[in-house]
Amino acid sequence: MKELILEKIKNLKDQPGCYLWKDIKGEVIYVGKALRLANRIRSYLNPNITDTKTRHLQIEIHDLDWFATTTEVEALILESTLIKKYNPKFNVRLKDDKRYPFICVSTSEMFPMVYLSRRPRANGDRYFGPFTDGRAARDALQMLHKIFPIRKTKLKLPLAKPIRPCLNFHIGRCLGPCQGNITKEVYGEMIDRVLQFLEGKKDILIDNLRARMISHSEKMEFELAAHFRDMLERINHVREKQTVVSVEGGDEDVVSFARRDNEGQVVLLEVRAGRLEAKKTFPLTGLIDSTNRELLESFLRDYYLQARFIPTTIYLPEEARSGIEPLMDHIQNEFGFRPKIRVPAQGQKKSLLRLAERNAELSLTERILATKLKDQTLALKELQENLNLSDLPRVIECYDISHIQGFEPVASGVMFVDGKPYKQGYRHYKIRGHEGINDPAMMHEVIGRRLQRLINEGEPLPDLVVIDGGPTQLNRACEVAIALDIHDLPMVGLAKKREEIYFPGEKQPYSFAINSPSMRLLRNLRDEAHRFGVTYHRLRRNKAELKLLLDDIADIGVTRRKNLLKYFQGKKKISDATFEELLQVDGIGEATARKIVDGLKKPKSQ
Repeated sequence: MKELILEKIKNLKDQPGCYLWKDIKGEVIYVGKALRLANRIRSYLNPNITDTKTRHLQIEIHDLDWFATTTEVEALILESTLIKKYNPKFNVRLKDDKRYPFICVSTSEMFPMVYLSRRPRANGDRYFGPFTDGRAARDALQMLHKIFPIRKTKLKLPLAKPIRPCLNFHIGRCLGPCQGNITKEVYGEMIDRVLQFLEGKKDILIDNLRARMISHSEKMEFELAAHFRDMLERINHVREKQTVVSVEGGDEDVVSFARRDNEGQVVLLEVRAGRLEAKKTFPLTGLIDSTNRELLESFLRDYYLQARFIPTTIYLPEEARSGIEPLMDHIQNEFGFRPKIRVPAQGQKKSLLRLAERNAELSLTERILATKLKDQTLALKELQENLNLSDLPRVIECYDISHIQGFEPVASGVMFVDGKPYKQGYRHYKIRGHEGINDPAMMHEVIGRRLQRLINEGEPLPDLVVIDGGPTQLNRACEVAIALDIHDLPMVGLAKKREEIYFPGEKQPYSFAINSPSMRLLRNLRDEAHRFGVTYHRLRRNKAELKLLLDDIADIGVTRRKNLLKYFQGKKKISDATFEELLQVDGIGEATARKIVDGLKKPKSQ
């Protein structure tokens, strides 16, 4: 593969562009950009590379494609487009593929409207956003329509024949351009004020409105003066709700993030004219093995490439300067200036970064919990459908047998309620009636004890019982249920090897999508039952070994035995304990530790 790729890029010139790594199925798994394509591609084929993410990528690389560009800025824009198109798993990317809403001011029209749009176009209109919260975007639009009497009805103005204005004109929410009640110039002045408001230039807007109000008042034009007075009051009401974070003023974006496993959340605080005006949150995915710097650079690229307003300063929690130079070049070309990138170490800006980080943590936690809840609900519905259950399996129990060659056999039972572990329902069982290796008989005993107790105590039966094992263990569990006159208790067996499901009385297993929510839930149940059982078995095994190993060692009383058992519980076998580990146990000094080590080394016959 490496030789083929090297041959493929043999004649590739050292020029800017984007490269696409593909797996054996031909799917794009990573998109990158480079100033020198050939050099960057060859770097991925270096067998001595130490970067964890690149090493994982190397394992799956099977083919390559690329696009040459004229400049690195073009490569940056193309990279963003290709990532959105292919959604490659090794790239940090915005989680939602949906388009975020913008507020559009249709300045390409003679009498512009203000409305929401999810598809910005290069047609002369002005766009503000994106708004990651659709409700916040609608609230902002409603507020604009309350402050400014902008037309709301879609018409191609000016009309050849004026029409009767709608209700908005009569309640003072529109100036009636459809009837010809306002000139293009006067309407355009109002749109300029709308743009100033959306750009955060409220101080300039307020000064302008106040001057217009005073001017009309001096001219005895009291109706027009009242119109500007009302707009001033509405804008000041909005400003009263905004926090002043900088007395010096200025336009700034404060960016911070939170991450957990493969998921992340970025929060961007918009400071306009020194006031905190908005908070935007963006979900990210593809973070495994990615650095914080890569996270920041990917977000800045995706966000500011589509932004229609750029602040003079951007505050970040970590350095990300060198990787965003092409983005800065793009902003310079589009807006005529380069924003300053700052990483504050202390002071007010550092406090704002902490505020953004806390909000990111809260948003990420909320999103993960919502996703889990959605997956749990979907998993239960899938289980009901796949297993042909009459009711939703809200209460599920899973049972597992644990022993080593029949030594100290135990069983575990775990309970999940609404797809989540319910620890109060967990149970341990010491096998009483069977010795040696006989898992089906042990399962028969445990299920019988569990069901008999539920009957005796008048407790409800679970909605589903999962047996960790194949048809033999499942059939023995069903036998005891029938013997207790319980004929309608749903039971299935989950085989470890191929993740297949067995139904009572059927020899052939059923297979479902292995990564579906229902199968993930069943695996979680099985793994939790196994973990719970192994922990209990290790505890009993250590107790038995402790008795056998320490009976002939002097000065090892009940208290020290308990301390030894507590220290090594879940860690390792006591017979493998070292001298240094024994010294960490309460009540064990050097002399006693040496006695134990020497005693453990002696053959049992001695």
